Amino acid sequence: MNNTARRAAAALALIGTGLAAAACSSEEDTTLTVCTNVPFEPFEFQEDGEYVGFDIDLMNLLGERLDQTVEIVEIDFDSIASGSALNAGTCDIAASGLTITEERQEAMGMSQAYYRADQALVVGADSATASIEDLAEMRVAVQTGSTGEAYANDNAGQFGYEVVAFETMGDIASALTSGSVDASIADLATWTAMIESAPDLKLVQTIETEEYYGFAVQKDDTALLDEVNAMLDEAFENGTYEELYLKWIGEPYTGNLDQQ
Repeated sequence: MNNTARRAAAALALIGTGLAAAACSSEEDTTLTVCTNVPFEPFEFQEDGEYVGFDIDLMNLLGERLDQTVEIVEIDFDSIASGSALNAGTCDIAASGLTITEERQEAMGMSQAYYRADQALVVGADSATASIEDLAEMRVAVQTGSTGEAYANDNAGQFGYEVVAFETMGDIASALTSGSVDASIADLATWTAMIESAPDLKLVQTIETEEYYGFAVQKDDTALLDEVNAMLDEAFENGTYEELYLKWIGEPYTGNLDQQ
């Protein structure tokens, strides 16, 4: 091959590489990747092989706003809550019943609040346990990286129980059903939804922790964070949030997160 032919071939190769990169970039821009952890009813769970829930519907609204297709990335909750998954580029946004805390705000960009949450104490249906004061020498299940875990750890010394961490709420439900743990402390709304289909479990105490859920993005992704907040503002204003709240939470939205 002479020099002219070599230069032509090289130019074609560069053009091909550029086109491929452009195509790849274009493809990436059409997808909104969402990190989550299931099951966490009614916010995110699978139904007939599809991801559904309150958070999922809100992410679909965001996808419509951005003209992007939502793609769910299921990973462990601890990676979501710590910000490591987002900041490593595993996904664009996290939607996983994520409580807004100072620590998380330092690690990630967190949206405005969209849900008011508390914790709950759940035990087996035949258990005599009625409150956290009855947990002495018992094994209490929590989800790794959750605020339920933080609350349980903070109060274990006072009430004399052992904290046992699990990756998912499904794992916790299975452990409670099998009797390998005695109780669980986790988000109230999730336990309320999950025990509807688990007659062998019961909710015995609401623990008011006054938490608020938010969506999270990479620390420096202010453009996406602005879009998330704009989506939530619009959903609150046009009645869409009220419709989704009734659909997934099962009760009317009062118009004030603090009154839920």
